[in-house]
Amino acid sequence: MGPARKRQLSRLGIETIGDLLLLSPREYHDRRVITPLSELVPGRHANVSGEIVSSGFSGSSRGRRRFQAVLRGNTGELRLTFFNFRYISDRLIPGTRVMASGRVEYFGGLSMVHPELLFLDGEQRETELVLPVYPLTQGMTQTTMRKLVRNALDLCSEKIPEILPEGVLNSMGWESRRDAVRALHFPRDPEEGESARRVLALEEFFVLQSLLQHVRARAAARLGIPMPCGPDGLEPLLASLPFDLTGAQKRALSEIGDDMAGGAPMRRLLQGDVGSGKTVVAAGACFICSRSGHQSVIVAPTEVLASQHYRNLSGILEPLGISCGLLTGGTGRAERKRVHGSLEDGSLEVLTGTHAVFEENVVIPRMGLCIIDEQHKFGVVQRDRLVSAREPGPHFMLMSATPIPRTLAMCLYGDLDLTVIDEMPPGRGRTVTRIMDRDDRGRVYGFLLERLSRGERAYVVYPLREASEELDLMDATSAFGVLEKGPLGKYGVGLLTGAMQSEEKLAVTGRFVSGEIAVLVSTTVVEVGLDVPSATVMVIAHADRFGLSQLHQLRGRIGRGEGDSWCFLMRDSSAGQEGRRRLEILASTDDGFRIAEQDLRLRGPGEVAGTRQHGMPVFRTASLTGDADLLARAAALASGQDSWDELRDEYRRRFGSAGVPEL
Repeated sequence: MGPARKRQLSRLGIETIGDLLLLSPREYHDRRVITPLSELVPGRHANVSGEIVSSGFSGSSRGRRRFQAVLRGNTGELRLTFFNFRYISDRLIPGTRVMASGRVEYFGGLSMVHPELLFLDGEQRETELVLPVYPLTQGMTQTTMRKLVRNALDLCSEKIPEILPEGVLNSMGWESRRDAVRALHFPRDPEEGESARRVLALEEFFVLQSLLQHVRARAAARLGIPMPCGPDGLEPLLASLPFDLTGAQKRALSEIGDDMAGGAPMRRLLQGDVGSGKTVVAAGACFICSRSGHQSVIVAPTEVLASQHYRNLSGILEPLGISCGLLTGGTGRAERKRVHGSLEDGSLEVLTGTHAVFEENVVIPRMGLCIIDEQHKFGVVQRDRLVSAREPGPHFMLMSATPIPRTLAMCLYGDLDLTVIDEMPPGRGRTVTRIMDRDDRGRVYGFLLERLSRGERAYVVYPLREASEELDLMDATSAFGVLEKGPLGKYGVGLLTGAMQSEEKLAVTGRFVSGEIAVLVSTTVVEVGLDVPSATVMVIAHADRFGLSQLHQLRGRIGRGEGDSWCFLMRDSSAGQEGRRRLEILASTDDGFRIAEQDLRLRGPGEVAGTRQHGMPVFRTASLTGDADLLARAAALASGQDSWDELRDEYRRRFGSAGVPEL
């Protein structure tokens, strides 16, 4: 093919014949189902059949000549219109019997523009009655794509290698992968096409799970640092806390303690909804590590979150004689030198920071535990590299306050053991969520003023940092200028955006935490990291523009004290049906896992929890929402065998993961 066609295919992610053969159709047009002409509905796709009774050329409103033919059936007539008519005008003559497939329109009568035609007077192959409908790009037609796929099948179907064990294929009704690939594109009926897609989806999950199983097995074989705690080992920590742990927190600490006592490095994901108390569990892991004579590192994605972790952890651990330090990109030269020195001589036992802790000049000689919090840029290969350079291997734990559906967690974190904190600490007030329209702003800000007068604090969140010419939305910077000059100004208004310098961010969040300012106008940078129990009100402007999980994370900034809190979702008048649906789901529940499941259905895995940056594989045929049962089956299949050496190249072809051959 020529360079122009290659560029078109490249836009669809197709670089090889293998990519083309694994391009899954969006749906199938079943031309065996004929719609009577009297039952046609404008705007819907249909198949019609009949005889051409007239045809000819005519002008158009734009000066282009067009070819039109009138199709007559038993129950009416339909006009077929073509603007590129040379290839068809000699064939669509009166008396010709055809089947036409396309979208029904209404322009002075029922019509189809450029329908797909099947001439009924000659012999037809049975497969042409069920046609695949592919995702396309500009300049590409379904006819062209089908021709390319058919040519690829004719050229290469004998060279398609097997991936799944023969018994698995047979159990799903297929003799070979080759048969399934051909049926995916040109099935005898749509049901056969879906059956083929399902077996190829299982194959895709199996390739991914084989990598995760290989990484897990390799990690289990590494030499770890045993840190036995004993049944009463955490008692000094627990006795020092001003509260009792929940059952879920105790269970999490027990699982982590068992991991750290073993001979292999811990690899665990600690997952819990906002406010569920993950920090004290992390403090328990650091306590175990320090008692064994080793150092802990806690890494956060932002300086705001790193600073908060430092405050919380030092408040818990330093009274027990465990020294804590903070290292971020904004740490001054003198303090940085002091931290480096105390790390090297071992006097600093728990280091909290951003990615600055991984710089080459940061030496942590006795690192025994690495905790990564809310870090969505580490895929499985990056996680493995992070700790594989050290021998013996340090214990490793990811923490996430972003609830992740089970199917998504199996793809992102299948190499890790999972602990879920599914219980909230007692003594928290209710969080009431209300959907408000533009006309309700006066009432919302009146309520906000009332809560501020009681000494409470509030967040006002915007999707944009600055004004945009493309979007007619209020932005955080402009809103801050307006609000600080209005009635809220007497309570103190601050601005927090991701573009601010580190010193500015820490200064404004410090003023908000201390109560010097009562209102924080922010972008989504406030999504993680701030724990202010007296913040009881959140107003989210243009809320229909946010994803469900992101809205839930934002709402988690309030409701952290003993009193009730209120979250106002300000809905735009232009909000679409999907945006309104997201807000209704959020207002109906505070269950983060239920919200995450709904978010996955609405937006897909690539958008949930920032997974476009997350090492999330892009599936060609599998669906995390529709094929969850296959994912569990693939995980079980992969766990029973080590097939990674045979599947390494297949993984690279499908997912293109740099560095995978090193595993």
